[in-house]
Amino acid sequence: MLIRKKVFVVKFKFVCLSILLSSVVATAEWVYNPTDKTLSQGTVVLNNVTENKGALVIGDNKANETAIELDFSTGVADNYYIKEIAKSAFNGNLNVTRLVLPDTITYIGESAFLGCSNLKGELVLPDSLTSTGYHPFYKAAIQRVVFGSGMKQVNNWFMKENSALTSIKWNNVITSIGERAFEKCSGVTTFENQFPEDIKVVGTMAFHTMPNLTGDNRDLKLLKLTSLGDTAFQNCGIRSVELGGGVTSTRNAFFQAQKLESVILHEGVKTVGWNCFPFCVALTNLVVPASIESVEACTHTSGSMGNAELHIWWNGVPEIGKVDFSSSGLILGKFPVTHHVRFPDKAEWMDFAVATPENLKASATIVLPPANTSISEGHWGYKSETLKQKVLWFDLPMSLTIVIK
Repeated sequence: MLIRKKVFVVKFKFVCLSILLSSVVATAEWVYNPTDKTLSQGTVVLNNVTENKGALVIGDNKANETAIELDFSTGVADNYYIKEIAKSAFNGNLNVTRLVLPDTITYIGESAFLGCSNLKGELVLPDSLTSTGYHPFYKAAIQRVVFGSGMKQVNNWFMKENSALTSIKWNNVITSIGERAFEKCSGVTTFENQFPEDIKVVGTMAFHTMPNLTGDNRDLKLLKLTSLGDTAFQNCGIRSVELGGGVTSTRNAFFQAQKLESVILHEGVKTVGWNCFPFCVALTNLVVPASIESVEACTHTSGSMGNAELHIWWNGVPEIGKVDFSSSGLILGKFPVTHHVRFPDKAEWMDFAVATPENLKASATIVLPPANTSISEGHWGYKSETLKQKVLWFDLPMSLTIVIK
């Protein structure tokens, strides 16, 4: 019995020693070999590593079977440091399961981790990282991404088709999000903090198919935006959005955004664009500025807007004859719709009413309603000789509230 106990103790000590050594190896510094151009940590040996004045660039390791857990946070011995991960360095490498970036890296190349479908967990982009090439993490399986303060531009296809991604933590200096950057990241439920308010560019399909977004950080104030790509927020779970006048047209940016409740367009927006709101079944509030010059068919499919009442607030409007209500007008298929026209004073209302083209006033008497008055189709409008019915404001519905301050 004594012998067995001693054997057990010896074995136990050996196991503990093995665990301790493994821990030391896992957290040890990386070692650069300038002759072989390798970077190693324990059993992980990276190839094609070049050096310039101590700065290391990690090159082609697409077929490297030892590249499993890449924890670069431990640093590199002998005053070397990792500055870049080159273009396509780990492209398609299914062995990579974890990535911890060093606080010395400044650039990650195009397609660096594209198709690394076993790369999981959290990805923290350190403050030192200032840019990446196109699609660096396309089709990876990262579950959380944290943007450091150095990233001002999220490049095209940044993390496209990463269905494992559930959470994004933004920095407050991002000014551009490229085309399809997070397209089909359908598992995202959380923006951990406020969406960057200095955003100037949101590219085509940037957040296409992110329907499960919830929480309080999905109210976007894009007041500095100058470019909004087609279907940028299609089928995205944002709750509200404000657009500054730098965006002249909304086009189909919010197609099928089924959780979108409120849209505020600020002065300067000129077009409520084609197919902008189809299937936005929760939309109940839309603010339209006086700068609007064209209102295109915004829903395309009749009956696609849900049953909730929509209130459209016109913050003063230009002369009715100067607004192009092409095709089906502002909202087709949303019923009921109440239009509120807000004028700062009665004189502006009179200017608006009198400016209505003569051929539209054949059967109508223009009246000046008191403040906050709802008027029906009989009060003013025109009688269509073709349709044999009275129509208010071209194709707009018959419910209107005039708010005169």
